[in-house]
Amino acid sequence: MPMHTTRMLALATVGIAVSLPATALAQQSDPLAQERAELDRRYAVGPTAAGELGYRIVWQATIDTHGGELLDVRVEGNDVYAVARGNRMTRIDREDGNSIWTSTVADSQDMIWGITAGRTSASFNATGDAKPDPEKIYVTTDPVVMVVDYATGGIVGRQDLERIPSTDVLVFNQYLVFGTHSGRIVWHQFEVGHSWRANQLKGPILGNPIRVGDNDIAAASMGGTIVTLEGRTARRVWADKLFDGVSASLATGDNMVYAASKDQYLWAFDANSGKTRWRYFTERPLETPPASIPGSVLQWVPNEGMVCLEADPGDSVEGVVRWKIADLKGVVIGMIHDEIAVFDPTTRTLHLVNNDQGAVTKSIPMPQVRYIEIIDGHIYITGDGGRVQRLDPIG
Repeated sequence: MPMHTTRMLALATVGIAVSLPATALAQQSDPLAQERAELDRRYAVGPTAAGELGYRIVWQATIDTHGGELLDVRVEGNDVYAVARGNRMTRIDREDGNSIWTSTVADSQDMIWGITAGRTSASFNATGDAKPDPEKIYVTTDPVVMVVDYATGGIVGRQDLERIPSTDVLVFNQYLVFGTHSGRIVWHQFEVGHSWRANQLKGPILGNPIRVGDNDIAAASMGGTIVTLEGRTARRVWADKLFDGVSASLATGDNMVYAASKDQYLWAFDANSGKTRWRYFTERPLETPPASIPGSVLQWVPNEGMVCLEADPGDSVEGVVRWKIADLKGVVIGMIHDEIAVFDPTTRTLHLVNNDQGAVTKSIPMPQVRYIEIIDGHIYITGDGGRVQRLDPIG
């Protein structure tokens, strides 16, 4: 190494050594900064990151994970349910974050596909929604639906399933609707505990069924079948056949149903008639779900990055691209203050994107966060160490 370079490094080192005590003294003289730094370590999303989003911390609950991490966190009705190793489920009050009970709700090796608050027929309204009945919770697993007492967490019943789910459960009226590896969409009547109807698609169903409007349910299969069904009757409304299979969940918005297919197309269907409105061709098979926001649909494409297309491109049958961001990768989790929120679980970074300009306006590191969900404007965080957190908008 040249002597002058060594001397410059030595001088720089001296400068750092001189400045460190000053920084330490500044921190010691600012107890508020110290407290904020401690809170940033204590919370999955601390006050610094929450403030950058324009949100505040409402509560954080810490679940005993028995040395592992949380397997699942679901917001259902007035509660948040956190599932840890061994399928030990904790019911958390959605408003104050207090843990109400913890109970083993399924065999340790079983996969949980749905957690449904009990409902009664009298509570159903015209759109197929219902109010939680504070008596039972229905936990759908691989072979059975376990019936859990809402107040205590004790097992009070068991319903055998004729077919094993391969997707998350979608609730419509008194039915648990899910896909199977055999290509069936099953309607399980959980009030009485038996299967009601099943619709056959070609090939396994891996993407979750979705609600379309007030009355319909849409699903797609690895055999390339896409279908919408009437929620109350399971009657087929429309169906189509793609060039290849669909492994990702569908999306809906702007009276469209969107499907990302292995045939390298992002498809847009009219939600009412099933007519193909447009299809956007990519150079790679699509295996991640699209995301709909008002006026647009977003799709991550392996060799293009995040692509935003017009929901209604007029007469274009090939779709109209609004913008692309080549180096943006992650899951679109919704809107935060009129910006698109994209969480990258690999880098654990939350990106905010201006939809009009197609530009990332802010990237917030969240090293302790594993998953983010936005529900009714509230942000629910699943963090390391069994932490579950709720953030609300400021003001």
